[in-house]
Amino acid sequence: MAKTADNRFPYSIGHVAKVTGIPVSTLRSWEGQGLLSPQKSESGHRSYGEAHIDRVRRIDRMRRVDGQSLSVIRRLLDSEEEQAPPAAVDEEAASVVAFNNLGARVRSLRQEAGLSLREVSERTDIATSHLSMFERGVAFLSPARLNALAEVFGRTLAELLGGTKGRDFPVVRRGQGRIVGSFGPGVAIEQLTVSQRLMDAEVWTIDPDRESDGFYAHEGEELIYVLEGALELALADRDVEVLGPGDGAYFNSRIAHRWRNPGTVPAKVLWINTDSSRLSAMSFEKSDRRLGLGAGLGEGALSLELPEGARTFRVIETHTEGHPTHILIEPLEGLDAETVAGKARQFAERYDALRPMLLHEPRGHSGAFGLVPVASTAADFGAFFISSYGYPGFCGHAVMGYTAALRALGRLSHTPRFTIEVPDSILTVQVGVEGDAEAIALDMPPAIVVEPGRAVVLGGRTFNVAIVLCGGCYALIDAEVDGVALTLNEIENLLAIGAGLRSQLNETLPRRHGMQPAVESVLFHAPDEAGLSRQFLAIDRQKFDRSPGVAGLACLLALNTARGTAAPGTRLDAVSLFGGRLTGEVSAATHGAGGAVAVTTRITGRAHLKGMATLIQEAGDPLGSGFLR
Repeated sequence: MAKTADNRFPYSIGHVAKVTGIPVSTLRSWEGQGLLSPQKSESGHRSYGEAHIDRVRRIDRMRRVDGQSLSVIRRLLDSEEEQAPPAAVDEEAASVVAFNNLGARVRSLRQEAGLSLREVSERTDIATSHLSMFERGVAFLSPARLNALAEVFGRTLAELLGGTKGRDFPVVRRGQGRIVGSFGPGVAIEQLTVSQRLMDAEVWTIDPDRESDGFYAHEGEELIYVLEGALELALADRDVEVLGPGDGAYFNSRIAHRWRNPGTVPAKVLWINTDSSRLSAMSFEKSDRRLGLGAGLGEGALSLELPEGARTFRVIETHTEGHPTHILIEPLEGLDAETVAGKARQFAERYDALRPMLLHEPRGHSGAFGLVPVASTAADFGAFFISSYGYPGFCGHAVMGYTAALRALGRLSHTPRFTIEVPDSILTVQVGVEGDAEAIALDMPPAIVVEPGRAVVLGGRTFNVAIVLCGGCYALIDAEVDGVALTLNEIENLLAIGAGLRSQLNETLPRRHGMQPAVESVLFHAPDEAGLSRQFLAIDRQKFDRSPGVAGLACLLALNTARGTAAPGTRLDAVSLFGGRLTGEVSAATHGAGGAVAVTTRITGRAHLKGMATLIQEAGDPLGSGFLR
């Protein structure tokens, strides 16, 4: 039997690497990720057969041609193995299918948007019959028409075509880019890097007489450099130019433009685009550590000379009804888990040092809050949260702040209602509700009333405390009933009471099946003269929410529903001690066994941009990683 096994698996890992062009280190990495299962001897020696070589080639093609991530490839291959024995792969046929996958992707986007073929046709001036053939993979569309399709779904052309993924080495060898043939015969694109960083770099090969099929425009800027042949370029505000080898053009992509190969031989063009709506960051090589600041102070262009070893991180600053969110937009390698919760764990393992650097003093404070945008396969957007004290699974004010940033970046122009995957759930968000274009409405996860009332004695005083879950565990105090003043002058007293109550509750609360979380925050609430709910959310002895508290308002509505003073349709306006306002409405309520009540709510508020910043961490700064008092 041993001899038979050797005959079936005659190849070494070095031979497989040689015939497939995949480095040995990559093959071992794929094995570690469950993509390959070579035959192993008792001593651990690996051996491979023809089926392994075919699988390696297929994995490589799925990465380069289809742009699939390794985790997706593994799921697809595992699913095929479960359903049927592996079949031989016809590489030429597989390439044709891969080229035409764009039609299926567009059909999926159209169906998700609830649009008919006729409606898309009316928005793009593409014949319904041609759209139908394109979706079925039997017809192609020109770049101009594909760009029009991308705009319908609120995407860039690069996002529609798909991009390179998972490449962790800066060098791309000749012929090793991802091949795109979605423009049909006569136009081939080799993607060097797309949708990963600020620049999309591609090499286009355009046959004679092939053209863009009219003018088109999009966000960003682009650079064209002709390597071989000739390219005719027309910009809406300029005369037509013919570029030859060594000629280049640089222009704002918002200017309508078209192109054509006027020559008799194929044109090869290096084409680089920047997407101004893409979250990205500045980085600095050792050879040039200057940070440009633009013109100012009457001295022309200014720049900072960064010390050796300095690192930079770019952020967008927002606030939601008073509470700030620092949105980290630095691209980070290695956040490739399948879920947002998994990506948050990867960040905690690899980049936790960024959290205090971004949020603690001397840059921030104990109550500062951050958000890290990531890709999601389950929702339109993904994000997880960071704070001075850890990694919360949910934060309503940060979601609203991120929404304000997405709106300013132009990412919501076609999708005013969208979903965001966060570690605890998938949320639905809507921009522009009840006639207010700036309002942001968040459909909250259910708030569950655990205890509508519990007496807690603290410092000789008795407080009636309710316990409600909504992302975290909240203790609610009716400040009017318990004689607690809700004023700016009483913040220190409110924080002290909140810390004392949290400590006592966490010592005495029963653990429900071992899952009852520790009380994280205490919400003080009381009606004011105008009928608003005046609110203060104490997080710990030194931390508090500057807004009325998004989750806190959801908890209060749930408590009122459990007590019979609210029902679906009931609205409540809340105001913070600093003047920030939120509006909550009960959407639905479910009464369960044992008196448990689960209530879903919609919380509406506003978030505003406060700035963009490039943060600097000098290598020699002893306090650069942050500290808390």
